[in-house]
Amino acid sequence: MRTSTRLVSAGAVAGLALLATASPATAHVSPDKTEVPVGAYTSVALTTGHGCEDSPTTSMAIQIPESIPNVTPAIVAGWDVAIETVPLDEPLEGSHGSQINEREAVVTYTAQPGQELADGFRQSFTIGFQAPDAPGELLFFKTIQTCVEGETAWIEEHTGEGEEPETPAPLVRVVAAGDDGDASLVTESAGADADGSDDDGGGSDALAIAGLVAGLVGLAAGGTALVRTQAGARRS
Repeated sequence: MRTSTRLVSAGAVAGLALLATASPATAHVSPDKTEVPVGAYTSVALTTGHGCEDSPTTSMAIQIPESIPNVTPAIVAGWDVAIETVPLDEPLEGSHGSQINEREAVVTYTAQPGQELADGFRQSFTIGFQAPDAPGELLFFKTIQTCVEGETAWIEEHTGEGEEPETPAPLVRVVAAGDDGDASLVTESAGADADGSDDDGGGSDALAIAGLVAGLVGLAAGGTALVRTQAGARRS
């Protein structure tokens, strides 16, 4: 099967974008969220806080689920990004009637010389994508973690039932928009009238004005008390 790869360089930077762990290193590559709404433009950050045993991490190869044709990986300071593509068996319809003939199958982050991720430090690798229109679909972001010595394949599929395998793949579920907490917040904060004004906007404005008036009154009273105190001190 033919594959192609495009490479993006993060460039040399002063220092690493790392966060030291305040607790012992976790034993997984963990996603920052476990659910995404159907069809949403979203992202998942995969975080590791350990090497292979004690060996520093040199690359993270993230396998993209087949139902996601395109991704947008975030730049990580001190790391290069390569995107491997593979042909699709059947073309997909893209925006503006265009056809998609290949999908982006693997995103590989590779540390530049001297920028390897030391064991016991955390680093996140973020992948942006549009979630599939299939509530209930399981998205396994299988990841191969390569170190200076050895590698760990986080590729074992585990849905959360039964005993967890030793090296589970990061898992994200596709859910209906109303089932996702973040999507509910977006829906609630978008509860405005068609003309762009919120239903309770008048009440909120009234409360804000009342609070402002009360604050000014309090400030004036405090100033008066201060003047009286200073005047009394001069008389004494």
